[in-house]
Amino acid sequence: MKNNIIKILIGLLVQNPNLFKIIPKKIENLSNKNILGINLFLEIKKICKKYKKIKTCQILELYRNSKKYYIIKKMSCWQHMILKKKIKNVFLDSIKIIYKQNLENKQNFLINKEKTVGLNKEEKKKLWKINKLIFKKYK
Repeated sequence: MKNNIIKILIGLLVQNPNLFKIIPKKIENLSNKNILGINLFLEIKKICKKYKKIKTCQILELYRNSKKYYIIKKMSCWQHMILKKKIKNVFLDSIKIIYKQNLENKQNFLINKEKTVGLNKEEKKKLWKINKLIFKKYK
């Protein structure tokens, strides 16, 4: 599921580069996590931020001689079936889903570690904070 959400984010950003303006700054914290495609998403966001009035075709051109070109090209003409007035909401909701999944992955890792070798005091605090965040923000 995580992979599909990233595809939605990349596709919507490529087709609507102005969406970079509403991406929370803290999304940078997700780079290099085990989220397939997040680094490409962040790369495209960086391009959109650098060239504030960039268009989809210009993004494609920037990737022309790259291995990523065919992914970007596919996402640029992807038929997502999202109403134009709902794109911003779907985009933001997708970002929230990525954050939640990242928190759940951390939570599961710590729970599994607790079951096998135990947690130190700092890890217990971290797990407590994660549990609170998941409960507050996503319930």
